[in-house]
This record gives sequence, C-alpha cells and structure tokens, in this order.
Amino acid sequence: MSRIAILMLLWSFAAGLSAAETDPLWARSQAPIKSLMLSPIARPTEYKPKEFLMAASVNPGSVFATDKALDDPEKPYHYELDYYTVEYRLDLRYNPSRRWQLSASYAHRTTDDAHLDQLTLSFHKLFGIDQNGRDRVPKHRYLIDLPMQGERREDFKNRTFAHQFELAASFLAYEYFRHQVAVTASMQYNDQRFIERQGDHLDLGLQLDYSYEWRDHRVNAMLAYLHTGAEQLLGTDTVQNLGHAAMGYRYRLTPRHFLFLEYQFAQGALDGLGPMQDPVHEVNLGYRYQRGELGLDFVMMENALNADNSADIAFNFRVSYRYDAD
Repeated sequence: MSRIAILMLLWSFAAGLSAAETDPLWARSQAPIKSLMLSPIARPTEYKPKEFLMAASVNPGSVFATDKALDDPEKPYHYELDYYTVEYRLDLRYNPSRRWQLSASYAHRTTDDAHLDQLTLSFHKLFGIDQNGRDRVPKHRYLIDLPMQGERREDFKNRTFAHQFELAASFLAYEYFRHQVAVTASMQYNDQRFIERQGDHLDLGLQLDYSYEWRDHRVNAMLAYLHTGAEQLLGTDTVQNLGHAAMGYRYRLTPRHFLFLEYQFAQGALDGLGPMQDPVHEVNLGYRYQRGELGLDFVMMENALNADNSADIAFNFRVSYRYDAD
C-alpha cells in the first residue's frame, strides 16, 4: 500500500473518531401527557467551541392506554386513549465555547396516521408482551374517552395537538479525567390546540447531566426537575412539579456505528386519573450512523412496567448536520 493510501486511511479513521457523537439519544418521552409539556431529555456534556448543529426528526407513536376492564365493560373507568401521534421537530444548537451550549427547537405534534397498530401487535406477540386489550378493539382508532368528565372524542385523524417552542442553555460545571457534569436550564412554550390546556402555556426545567467515557463505552445519567404551567390536561388536575431521571449506555462498534440503550423515568403528570398518576417508565433502543458532519439516528421506544400511561411503541428518525467554524 502506498504512503498516500495509508495517510488517507489514517485520516478517514481519525476524522471518524473526531466526529464521533458524544450525544446521548435525542429521544423525548412519547407518553400522552408528557408529550404535551416540556419533557427533559439526557443532554451532552462535551461541547466543541464554535460548532453549530442542525437536526430534523420525525417521531411516530401509537398510544393505547386505558384503565377499562375489558372483561367487565360495565365497571366504571377513568379513561380510554387510542390514537396515533406524530411529532415533527427541528433542532438548532450552538457552542459559544467549550463550557457553554445554547439550543432551540420547534415541534409540530399531530395525529397523522402512523400505521403502527399491526406492528405493535406483532411486536408484543413476538416478545411475549401482554397486549393489554389492544387485540380486542378495532385497529387504527382515534379515540379519547373520559366518561367521568362526560367527554368523548372520535375520528380526529390529522389534527394538530400542539406547537412547541423550546430554548435551553447548558453549562459544563465540572470536568475531571473522564467525568463531566453539565447543568441545563430550559423553557418551553406550548401552543396547545386539540387537547385543551388550562393554566399557563410556559414550562420550566432544570437538570444535571453526568457522563463517563472509557474507550468504546460511554455512560450518561440525568436528573431533572420540571415545573409546568398547565393546571389541567384532559380535564384533570396536573402535578405541576415533577421529577425525571434517565440512564443511558452507548457502545461504539466502529468509528461510524454506535448502539444505545436508555431508560427514562418520569413522575406521573396527572392527579386522580387512574394509572395516569403513576410513574412513566420507557426503554429506548437506538442506533446511530455518523460520517463526518452527518449523523443518522434510529430509535425504538417501548413503555415498561406501567402500560396505561405511555405510548405502546414509538420510533424516532433523526438526521443531523454539524458545522465546525474552524
């Protein structure tokens, strides 16, 4: 092999390493209530100065959540939710220095048809996961049934749930050897449409992110506090002060290919609406392809433990581009 070929090979390998993502999975909760307010996510703790990032993502999800006893239809119940939701999001991010990161995003949340019911049924059957009654109702329904509030909505396909605008500022507060801790303050304005939001439209968040990297492995953790201005959603009082947590692991297969596993926890956001007041548990499996400035993400999101307060299954498809001023 010639010297030029060797140099080109070494350069491409080094470029892959330098461009390798240090970000955790950029996957937000798709629980029906959490998705209608600011939802803290694990954020990076390593900022390359003067770097600018643009990203676009599509997040389809299938919601089936109910405390209805299907074997006893006469028994009173609080709610039955069965619909698709699709989030279209644009992200912008800039690092003024190696200690600061500024970010903004806009999300358009709709009830577009995601065609996920059969996939959800097949996935649950394949892995022996309880169908939770989904196999006893028609596919592709659009239903929000709140009998105790006297409210029932059907056939709301292709409606707008919300427009959401988020701003955040992150600061690298601690760095030692392979350890990093960052602090992020964020706020989100919620322009709620189909599902009414009683109270203020603004949500505020504060979080700590920790990361540790060793060779091809990276571990991250997040603790967050959220104050939502919403006083009621789905005609029910909200819990306005909420705690969130996440743990994530990233493995670098090659300089361009990464695998992710992430667990997210959030306190229940509604007070007195059956299982909606229970904690939300979500498990995310992800893959990232990174080549130079371009990144492609695929994430599969699955609820865990409490089946009746989060999306049955959701996906995230994201493309990002990094521009380095240097």
